[in-house]
Formats: sequence, structure tokens, C-alpha cells
Amino acid sequence: MNNYFSVVISAYNASDFIGHTLDSVRKQNYKNYEVILVDDGSPVPMKKVIEEYKQKYPEFPLRYVWQENKGPAGARKKCAEEAQYKYIAMLDHDDIWRENKLSVMNEVVSEHEADVYYHDEMEVWENGKQKEIKYRQLGKDAVTDLVLNGNTLSTSAVVIDRDFFIKCNPYEDCKRYGEDYECWIRLAKGGARFYHVDKILGEYRRLNNSLTMVNENYVRRTNELIVEFYDYLDREKFSEEEINSLKEKQKCINEYSLGRFYHRKKEYAKAKEYYRKSKNMGNTNTKNRIALIFATLHICI
Repeated sequence: MNNYFSVVISAYNASDFIGHTLDSVRKQNYKNYEVILVDDGSPVPMKKVIEEYKQKYPEFPLRYVWQENKGPAGARKKCAEEAQYKYIAMLDHDDIWRENKLSVMNEVVSEHEADVYYHDEMEVWENGKQKEIKYRQLGKDAVTDLVLNGNTLSTSAVVIDRDFFIKCNPYEDCKRYGEDYECWIRLAKGGARFYHVDKILGEYRRLNNSLTMVNENYVRRTNELIVEFYDYLDREKFSEEEINSLKEKQKCINEYSLGRFYHRKKEYAKAKEYYRKSKNMGNTNTKNRIALIFATLHICI
């Protein structure tokens, strides 16, 4: 069966590398698609770069949409609204797909009934380092799985039934941090059926200096949101006491993650501060104790 895909790309200040991302779509060996790029209010609009790309490849079905900056959630919401075909294939502006991505996904959506499909990826660094990212198949109770076991979907690896997406409107009023994670939880809350494709069909690209681009506020706000996500748990399965207990454990883990953040940046004094906070909140496991010792000895992990 020949299905049609709306490839949606939300972009911000992406002029330097959007060409590589678009190339990975243009070179797909399955051609039933449209491409919608939403420029989320870049200070220097990407329109000129996109127009030049369209002139170079006039047969490429690319549509450019500009909007005032609304953050990733607002940009993805606009992408979905602009999509015309049955399936939305999300792609971040700095990631790329393998050339068989859409052909494989066409077979998958034809053979398996689901609302959200997602595949594995290769994590690729600028220095050439690569690492396979193998996601898990979500359990029948996808909300509980996502909240208790963490996120297992990557935006550029996801294909969603458009009608289901529009009905759930998962990005409405999402925060500017952790918006995709919350989107998956909201889709699960809306009854989404998730199907994992056990194949690497894309590359999740990381900048060598990506750690320096993330600040404490970002890590802390993301961690705080993860605590809030426990409110999505079903009250018929979890009591308020159980949920509050899970939140306290998560807060403890959050302090540890901040310690790890500073440890990797070799800011050992701050790393020790957060490891100790985690320890004082009840995190006395071996991993935290060893991390605290390493930070004290100025040993990077």
C-alpha cells in the first residue's frame, strides 16, 4: 500500500545545517511525501536559504512557513496544522534520516495498526563518534510506562497518525522544556497505541560542545517537569500517597542528575554540592556514593 507522509520540520536559527537535513529527505527512496518547514521566528529568517534550496531542487515538495517565536511546542503544533497527509513524520532541523526511512515506515504503517510509530536511531557526534540508540516497546499502559520508566521516543524517529494527533492536540499549552516527553504522555493519555520499529532509520546528531549549550536552569526546569508528570498517573492505580512518594524519589534523582551535569563539566565543587543534596534526601545508593568520592578527588566520570 502506498501511504502519504507529511514530513514536518520545526526550525530555529538552522540556516547552517538545514541543507543536510533536507538532503536526507530529498534522497528518500520512497517519494510519496510533502515537506513543511516551520521557521519559529528565527532572528534572521531562513526564507532566503530555503528559497535557494527550492531553486536548486525545484521538484522537491518543500513548503516554508514563518511564525512568531512560540518555542518548540508551538512550532510542532503549527507543523501538524499545516500537514495535509494521513501520517506526520517529524524531523528536527539538525537530524537526518537514512534513505530507506519512509519506505520502511510505509510498510510498517500498512501492516501494523497503531497511532504512534517510532524507530531506533544512531547517535552521531561531530568528531565521528557513534552510538546505537535502541528504544523500548512501550507497555500496554503507556502512560505508566512513560512516567515511571522514562522517555523512549525521539522526535525525529516518530510517525503519527495525523487525525489522532489533531484530536489529542498534545502540544497545547506545553512548557518550553520537556515538551516532547509531555507530548508522548498526553498522546498515551488519549489512548494512543504505540508501535516500536526495531531498526535504525535515522541519525540523532550531537554537537561536540552541546554540554556547554545546556545550563543549570534548563536541567533544573526539565527535572521539575518530570516531577509534575507523575500527576498524569491513573488515580485508580496509584494512591495520592504513592504518587507523592514517587515525586520525592524523583526529586532526589534530580539533584543527582545536576551533580552529574557539573561533574561532566569538571566543576567538582558544584557536583559535590548536588551529590550531597541527593544523599541527604535519601539517595544512598552505590552510584551516588562513588560519584561523590570521584568529585571529591576531582576524577571525571
